[in-house]
Amino acid sequence: MKRKILNIIGLILIAIIAIEFGIYYSDFNLVNDRTLEIGMITLIATLIFIYIYFNKWSYRILIGLPTLIFGIIFLGLETIGIMAGSEKISWNWKIGEYEIIYANMEYYAGPGGKTYLKLREKYFFDQFYKTLDKQKTENTFLELGIGKKNCDLKFEKTGMEFDLCEKKQLK
Repeated sequence: MKRKILNIIGLILIAIIAIEFGIYYSDFNLVNDRTLEIGMITLIATLIFIYIYFNKWSYRILIGLPTLIFGIIFLGLETIGIMAGSEKISWNWKIGEYEIIYANMEYYAGPGGKTYLKLREKYFFDQFYKTLDKQKTENTFLELGIGKKNCDLKFEKTGMEFDLCEKKQLK
């Protein structure tokens, strides 16, 4: 009975890891970027499972050591990516299943380049998004969508148009 429960837990862990890799290498991103925390929890849970599931120390070492090395390399690369830069969102407009964000890059040592507008499509209860288009802007987010000035916004790559004052899609 105990072995059957461990087999089910093992299959669940394999499914979680497969889903993680699928999301990590796809065009989709998590809204709250928690890949480092999710990766650490999964690595620790996997190592605990390997320790409990296999009775012989040779199996534990043979399977656990490569898992640990791969996990440390993966989490190390993810840490370097986080330190390299992150997107600082100053303002956003939610229009239907789309979200327009006003953001700039912020690096480890301070603010990055110019501000830009990014069009994202939201999926799965707004927990995942896919970036559709991105363009630089000279306006501040206070100038965009306030009053009747600078309301219309067109993204060049996708050809989509939005009215930021009325919060609706034009085209």
